[in-house]
Amino acid sequence: MVRYEFGDNERMVLEKLNIPMAIYQFIDKRVVTLLVTDGLCNMMGVKRDEVLRILDNDMYRDTHPDDKARVADAALKFASGGDSFDCVYRTKSHLTGDYVIIHSHGSHFFTENGIMLSTTIYMLEGIGEDCENPLTEKLASNFKELMTKESLIRDNFYDTLTGLPNMSYFLTLADAGKEAIYKKGCTPGIVFFDLTGMKFFNEKYGLREGDNLLVAFSMILKKYFSNEDCGRMGQDHFAVFAEMEGIEEILYEIFEDIKFANDGKTLPVHVGIYSMEFEDVTASSACDRAKIVSDKEKGAYVSKFAYYDENTHAAATNFEYVINNFEKAMEEGWIQPYYQQLIRSVNGLVCDEEALARWIDPTRGLIPPNHFIYVLEDSKLIHKLDLYILDCVLRDLEEVAERNLPIVPVSINLSKYDFELCDIVEEINKRVKASTITPDMITIEITESVSSLDSDFVATQIRRFHEAGFKVWMDDFGSGYSSLNTLQKFDFDLIKFDMKFMREFDMSKKNHIILRELIQMATKLGLDTVVEGVETIEQVKFLREVGCSKMQGFFFAKPIPLAEWYAICNAKVGNRIEDYKENDYYEAIGRANLVEPLVNEDYNWKADEFFGQLPTGVLELRGEDVYIVRYNRTFAEFMLKVDYLDEIDLGHELIKQKRPPEKDFLDVIKTCNKINKWEIVENLKIEGLTMNLFIRKISKNPIHGYEAFEVVIVAVSSGD
Repeated sequence: MVRYEFGDNERMVLEKLNIPMAIYQFIDKRVVTLLVTDGLCNMMGVKRDEVLRILDNDMYRDTHPDDKARVADAALKFASGGDSFDCVYRTKSHLTGDYVIIHSHGSHFFTENGIMLSTTIYMLEGIGEDCENPLTEKLASNFKELMTKESLIRDNFYDTLTGLPNMSYFLTLADAGKEAIYKKGCTPGIVFFDLTGMKFFNEKYGLREGDNLLVAFSMILKKYFSNEDCGRMGQDHFAVFAEMEGIEEILYEIFEDIKFANDGKTLPVHVGIYSMEFEDVTASSACDRAKIVSDKEKGAYVSKFAYYDENTHAAATNFEYVINNFEKAMEEGWIQPYYQQLIRSVNGLVCDEEALARWIDPTRGLIPPNHFIYVLEDSKLIHKLDLYILDCVLRDLEEVAERNLPIVPVSINLSKYDFELCDIVEEINKRVKASTITPDMITIEITESVSSLDSDFVATQIRRFHEAGFKVWMDDFGSGYSSLNTLQKFDFDLIKFDMKFMREFDMSKKNHIILRELIQMATKLGLDTVVEGVETIEQVKFLREVGCSKMQGFFFAKPIPLAEWYAICNAKVGNRIEDYKENDYYEAIGRANLVEPLVNEDYNWKADEFFGQLPTGVLELRGEDVYIVRYNRTFAEFMLKVDYLDEIDLGHELIKQKRPPEKDFLDVIKTCNKINKWEIVENLKIEGLTMNLFIRKISKNPIHGYEAFEVVIVAVSSGD
């Protein structure tokens, strides 16, 4: 619509009126000020140019916060064709610095060529918060009445806190306003703002201070853009539609201003920019695309901006495809579990499997997990995927059992959002009870990110899983979120170390030290351990030496579908499966502390000096044969020195001694009959050496009758 222009004489006569009045025109979904009188300039206490600037860019800048959205809504409804305008509100006077009460009346009229214009007259009715003033009472009454009528609340156009257009009105303004930007020869676009860390800010300073920050940020935006060019999109999200030329310089100014906003109680802001140069789309689509960019690197606690580009577009297209096809993918079986085996360190047998979701799409082929898991989390659909995978696992386990093939416990991964979207414990328990699979065959893997939820709530859910018979593992420990405090808060059965430890294995010896100490700490806490991403024999040797309970990675097996496992099993190739009845036996061996054997539990034995790590190993007695199933570095060096094994043997899960042990040693070890009771053996003669040992019986294999013993060498001397 074309802006109406008054003739020079007509404008001069109208502007000289002493009545406080303005004439407006509704153009491109927004109110445009055509003319203001001397009377309005005198009432506001500022010059005409400033009055026009205020009315066009932030008409209700000085309106009382409690009245701002109400009067802005009423004015917009009137300007867009409503019958009349009659509103009472408070606004701050530039003359007195105090709030005054304004009663405004508006009506429409038409020019000779049929253009609708609106006049609004502003009457000064009172000063301050005069409780006896009937207009003040009317204001309060009207305000309460309007805010409690749901029908009117739904029609609001302005945010009640900041006075900015709300999301729906902002998008309407942006769609209407971009054509004006094109006509100027410029490129329109949407800029999306996200104050990062608002949740923790509110926890630290309180909700009122959070509101103060939102208001302060809205004032910063209005410093650079007009009120109707900005919008509050909900919570701590804002948007602006503007010319893209020069936008970066403005953003740097905003980043500087936000540092000092709200008396220094502030947050950084993440900004996403969508330029119509990429593709001319609706304001709603542009805003969605700008938000996608602002969400990148959410953990970065610094103000930054990024543009929507081809890479982002590809990811966004993928996002839309996943959402639109997820339900069908489950119904058609495009999503299925792939199983990756876990190997027990002490015997080299498969002791567990992890179920990993794989999406094999008929048109797109393999969609990697990192292309659909985050989409389902963002869309609050992840619980449906996780429960679907559980259903598939239960079905597969029942099928394997029906074929009389061996099964091991299978772990399923849960997202932290599962705990928010449903009663995940009840849902899992219900499905397992409806199957023929027992809870001990399903393991729950939870990432440490659940610590962002209420800790008491999470602890309760883990306890409920345990009470129902499930084991609970902490997944991805060390991935960037992990805190040692989490191990204190939550009762996990096992810690699963992120594969980054193996990726960085050869980069620094510091990585070896950190992982060894973490595994040792877990052992002292009575927790089993798994390390992911194992790919080389050097990594295997290291992990066995430092006492890692289980290993997972391509060195042993890749994730495969059930059908492929059947083929491997029928061909009698691949990794051997542990008999589940031996589980407790091998777990007891795996939990033996070879770094700091706790011999003081039974003997008050102390050394005045300590020279390195005590040689400690776990031996398995099979009749007259002895196998080394675990060892630390000093124990291995001792066994090499006395020629019981060769260097090439190290790293294997079972090492048979090169020659039988001395009869005296066998006689001593057979006297240890009590489980977990340390026995001291002094002056034992072996190969010309005199040794003092601590020995304890760990466990007995329930199937084969093998017995496992932990041996600690505390003194070795040559001769008598």
